Order: sequence, then C-alpha cells, then structure tokens
Amino acid sequence: MAAMVGLWAGTTLAQERPIEAPRPEATRPASEEQTARPPEKPMAPAVPRDNTVTKVFGPPPPPLWFLLRESDQDYAACKLALSFLGTVYSEAPPQTAPENPDCGIARPVRVERILPDLVLEGGALMRCDTARSLGLWARDFLRPASAALPDAPRVTGLRLGTTYDCRARVGGQQNTAKLSEHAYGNAIDITGFVFDNGETLAVEPRMDTGQASEGFQKAVRHAGCLFFTTVLGPGSNAAHDNHLHFDMAARRGGWRLCE
Repeated sequence: MAAMVGLWAGTTLAQERPIEAPRPEATRPASEEQTARPPEKPMAPAVPRDNTVTKVFGPPPPPLWFLLRESDQDYAACKLALSFLGTVYSEAPPQTAPENPDCGIARPVRVERILPDLVLEGGALMRCDTARSLGLWARDFLRPASAALPDAPRVTGLRLGTTYDCRARVGGQQNTAKLSEHAYGNAIDITGFVFDNGETLAVEPRMDTGQASEGFQKAVRHAGCLFFTTVLGPGSNAAHDNHLHFDMAARRGGWRLCE
C-alpha cells in the first residue's frame, strides 16, 4: 500500500507544471486600442488668424545683385582691362532700388567714353564686365566695320537707349516676371551710331536694301555675340526694332542667344 502511494505521488510531481513568474509589464502584448492608435506627432504651430506669415528661421537670402558681386581679384582685372582700352570711367557707389530688392549693382562704373575717342552719349552706369565687353566689341569690330563704309567714316559716338534700369523683362509685369538684365547693370541698348563726318546711322529694320549700311548693322550686331551672351535687334521682336540689345545673362553651358 505504501508503495502504491509513493508511485502515485511520484507520478503527480512529475506531471505538475512549474509555476511561471509574472511577465514584466513591458513584454505584455499591446491591447487592440494601443495597436490601432498611431504614434503621436508634435502639434503644428497654429496659423495666425490674421493670415500673417510666420517668421522663417534664419537670415533672408542675399539679393540677386549681391550674388553677382565680383571678387576683388576679378574686379581689379576688369579695371585693368578698361585701362588698356582707354575707357574713361569713374567708380560709383553700390546701386539699389527700393521698389525691388533684387535690383542693383554691387560695384558699378559710370562710363563716359568706352574708347578714348568713342563717347557714350549721356554716360552709362553698368557692371565692369559689361563695360569691358562693350569696349572689346567697339575696338575689334565696330571700328573696323565703320572703316569699310563708303568714305571710311570713324565712329565717334554711341547713342544709347536703356542702360541700368530696375524693371522686368519686356512684356512682363514688375515684381511678378523675371527681371531684365538691365536691372543688374548687365545690359546696354544702342539706338544709333555717330560718325566723325556728322552723320548718324539709326538702328532700324534693314532687310534686302542693298545698301552698305545694312551690312554694317548686321556685322556689328552679330559680332556682339562674341562678347555678350544675348544679342537682340530688329526682327527679334517689335520691342527691339529700334535698338541693339547686348547683355551678359549667365546660362547653363555658356549657351548664347544671338538673334
């Protein structure tokens, strides 16, 4: 009888499951409510009721005219080139425009004579790079082209249209359209050529006239694209029928617009 009790007791102890320790709270399975609830996100700042724009962290970006500012070395090299050309100019204070903060010239020069005996009528304010390109064009192509005209007159003056001017591109609305290169001192418009014989040749549409003046205007116009990245004139559009537009717009890959 004792043996049977022992056998029964042994069987019971062998089959008895050990008591499990309580699981830590962190390992308990999440309830259905916890599983379905998305993680909390930080609350977005309330939008002011008066629709004012909240201040963006950090300083505002610099205006476009300042981004075009030449380094000291580049500016010195440009002024040296003007001295070799014999350009008569003066350095002017930085130009800005209250109507549009992106308009302006960081280091402008006011040019009176682009060559020693070639006057810019009324003078013109521009970037040094613009003046250098204009001087090289006038010396290497404008003067030789005028020498090929009948009686070889010498160009002594350039009549100008728009030079530095804070405005949008032609056909655009100020403050909404992209600014003209005139707004950065990067462009100059030429409306006519003055010769030492007292004659003036106005820029105008010239097509199949058979005259030397047509060849002269075409020659100096297309030569401009060797020094400027944009050249427009009569035939480009109605806004450019009475002048040549030269500018220094920067484009990808050095691409140039020559029309």
